[in-house]
Amino acid sequence: MTRLLITDFRGFKSLDLRPRDHAVVAGVPRAGRSDVIEALVRVLDPEAAHAPSLLDLHRSVPVEGKDEGNSAQPLVGSEAIPPEPVEPLRTSTAEVEVTLSDLDPEIEQLVDGYLQPLDATGIASEDDDADPSAPQCVRLTYRLSYDHETEALESLVYYPARGNPETNQFARVPASVRRALPVITLNAGVPLQLRAGGTLRQYVEERDPKAALAAFEVLREAVGEAVAALSQDPAITAAVDAVLTVGGTGKRLGDSPIAAVDVGFLAEDGSVSALLRTLRAALRLDDAGPLALANHGSTVTAILSMAEAMLLADVPGAVVLADDFGDELDAATAEHLASLIRSRSGQAWLSTRRPEVARAFEPGEVIRLVRHGGHRAYHQLPHVSDRKQLVAHRQLHTQLLPALTAPVVAVTEGPHDVAVLGMANRRYAPSKLPLSAYGVRLVAAGTGGDGGIDQVPQIADLARQLGFRVIGVVDADKPSQQSAAQLDKVKESCDVVVQLPEKTAIERALTAGVGLAQLAAASSVLTVFGQSDPLVAEATEQTVTNLCATLHRKGLHEPFLDALYRELQPKPPDMMEQDEEEPEEEVPMVHPPLLAAVLDAIATAASSSYSGPTLIVLESVGRPDEDDA
Repeated sequence: MTRLLITDFRGFKSLDLRPRDHAVVAGVPRAGRSDVIEALVRVLDPEAAHAPSLLDLHRSVPVEGKDEGNSAQPLVGSEAIPPEPVEPLRTSTAEVEVTLSDLDPEIEQLVDGYLQPLDATGIASEDDDADPSAPQCVRLTYRLSYDHETEALESLVYYPARGNPETNQFARVPASVRRALPVITLNAGVPLQLRAGGTLRQYVEERDPKAALAAFEVLREAVGEAVAALSQDPAITAAVDAVLTVGGTGKRLGDSPIAAVDVGFLAEDGSVSALLRTLRAALRLDDAGPLALANHGSTVTAILSMAEAMLLADVPGAVVLADDFGDELDAATAEHLASLIRSRSGQAWLSTRRPEVARAFEPGEVIRLVRHGGHRAYHQLPHVSDRKQLVAHRQLHTQLLPALTAPVVAVTEGPHDVAVLGMANRRYAPSKLPLSAYGVRLVAAGTGGDGGIDQVPQIADLARQLGFRVIGVVDADKPSQQSAAQLDKVKESCDVVVQLPEKTAIERALTAGVGLAQLAAASSVLTVFGQSDPLVAEATEQTVTNLCATLHRKGLHEPFLDALYRELQPKPPDMMEQDEEEPEEEVPMVHPPLLAAVLDAIATAASSSYSGPTLIVLESVGRPDEDDA
């Protein structure tokens, strides 16, 4: 598939998507991952498609007051009449068009007469002077229409190259042509089912129909013999005869008296199908012996289910479609199976919530769906054209894939910043919403220790290309070296930038606004890690500076912050002094004030409706008096 064109289908008003080789479709909730896969299925795989519904037609809310001379609300006395609720408008027609190229000779013969030249951008050319040596393609369009008078839905698939919807003329695609397309839709169900309709049963019958028929015939005969023996067992015949002798029942039922010898037993439908429906797989995975599949956990079930589906999808050169791939799989298996599908299929289209699935694809194959102002859109990384882009793309798998479904990323200067802000964010009380409630994921610029303000624009640009809202979080620790040009680059790459106060890095932000006595108590934790305590002799501003240097150099931010939180929290009242009738009040969590200000600024800027300054410079926080502390 070189192009997917959607018009008024489900949540998409329009979508023009041109994949590169394979496609892994991810993004924020309600952005249309499942709708993309269902759109493809409607065109290409009639056996797997859902029945059409009115919900498949796009609905949009009309703009009030548009093209009206006076949009003021009418008045009754001195009160304005509230406007009537606006009913969303439902379109009457939806279309999904797919362009297929690199066709097998057999498929080309089936669609002969509808082939068109394919241009370099993946679009079918309708130019009469197009290069005759260009690759050939065929377009197929699924059309769903609703007749308001008859209140009826009609769907069809046609060749747009020879159709004219305006005159209601369609060259319909025969169902045999669609079934001939090498398109597989993975639908994972309960695995290892031998019942009719089960995936394992389907594979058994497709692999060797004669052997499958013989195997089930053996079962039928064995079941018949076993049931006959059961029917003739004295314990059974005696009980049946007892029933038939009650009130002469055996004499009244038939043309002649019947006894236990005339009574047999059959499966519900007279075949082995009823028995097969009750069979459940049992696995011996350890010393516990064979256990029912459900007893081994949902992950084992999901792995076997997906393995079965992939077995049926093992068609050379096939296009493989799957929705919500990897949802119930563990991380390693999700990446492994996605990699297998990508390597063995002609083209894979997997929608997923899992970053491990996207990890099996190239950066340019990630299609990220987003919502901007209520409208859906997609983003895809451009081709790498220079070394800087290459370096930036390496951070996709390490930094941005874990944030794949988050609408907002806050890009910090390095891993220490993420560790500190992340710990402070986790310590928020239940009454205070964490950053995740605002759709924010913290990420670090650079890898390892090569972060810094110069690295922020690289990952910020990468995130913007994938449709994230980007908030930069930068230090101001070296004003003499941090030029205005550096900050300008960060501002150009981010939607909003949060800057720490002057001469403040993340280590100084840890200690700002905290009493010297509390810092001294928390600083003693450094000795546990084999470091000297800079505040052991005296707690002064100079020794606090030494403490910040030690934290930066040795990377001991987390244990120090953990110890500092213990010192900051109010001590619980003495139970002996507390009035028994006085209700116990919740003690609010106390945070280092500058860290709390950073998190609040990020949460505020995360909203797409934020209209404040694009550069938020935080104010310095003074040290409290010891009495206040």
